[in-house]
This record gives sequence, C-alpha cells and structure tokens, in this order.
Amino acid sequence: MSKKSVQRSITMTQEMRDRLTLLVSKQPRDTTEADLVWGPGMSIMPHEHRMWAVIGIYTGREDNIFWRRVGEEEEAAATVGRSRVEAAGARSLCTGDCAALGRDIVHSVLNPIPRLTGAIHVYGGDFFGTTRSEWDPETLREQPCDTARVMQLFEDANSALHPPGG
Repeated sequence: MSKKSVQRSITMTQEMRDRLTLLVSKQPRDTTEADLVWGPGMSIMPHEHRMWAVIGIYTGREDNIFWRRVGEEEEAAATVGRSRVEAAGARSLCTGDCAALGRDIVHSVLNPIPRLTGAIHVYGGDFFGTTRSEWDPETLREQPCDTARVMQLFEDANSALHPPGG
C-alpha cells in the first residue's frame, strides 16, 4: 500500500482537521512540517529534536518512550555530549491524538501495529539544518544524529511493504 493510498483511505473527523489546522496555521514561519508514514514494526532509536515539536496522528498508532539523560556530570569532564539515557516514561498516540514535545525531550518511537501509521509533525525550527543527537539503541550512548541513516530506516520499512518483484 502506498503512502498516497493510505492518505486517501483516511476519513478525518472535523475535530481532527480543526486540531491539525490550528497546529499548522498558528505556528511561526520558522518551522518544518513533515507528513511521516511509519511501516509496521518500525522503530527509531532515542533521539532529540533541539526544538519544540507537535505530532498529530491521523492513522494508526505511535508508541513513544521518553528518556532522561544520566551520568552527564561524570562524563562531561571526560567527553562532552556523550551522555547515556534511561527510560523515564511512555505515551501511546492513537488516531486523532496530538502530543507537544519540548525542545529538550529525548524520545524513541515505535509503530507497534501490523499496518502503516501516519502522522503530521511540526517542528519549531529547521529540522534538517539543526545538529542533533541520537542514542545508540544497544548501548544508549549519545552520538551525532545521522539523518541519512534515519531516512534510510523509513525507506527500508517502505521497501519491506513492497519487495522488488512482489
């Protein structure tokens, strides 16, 4: 199923439209808007945005784990920006739900259902031009965010839905 066919199959309620329109139209010009579609089972490692973000789910479900930095004081003397994180909370977003994230939030995201999840993301700044961090999913150690690798995760998830010759 393509992204376009998913979007056409969505019947948004007026309340959902009003919420998303309000979010998009009242933001300052210095924003980045993205319509992200997550493949079934897709997950993204802990990461930060270094700007506020608002996420509105229009189909499917998104599970967020929120993380807090730990050991920064001890590690700051040795290696600046090499913190670790530990889980601090979670929130599931379903169709019609919106969440506002502050500029210092670290979160990871999972699409836990066996179908596509779609969400409108509005970021309070130049999302692709801002240097950000991510945390290795195995060691939970901070490292520079590799945007190209993250975009490849989306491509791989979409390819799994439509294998070559399939």
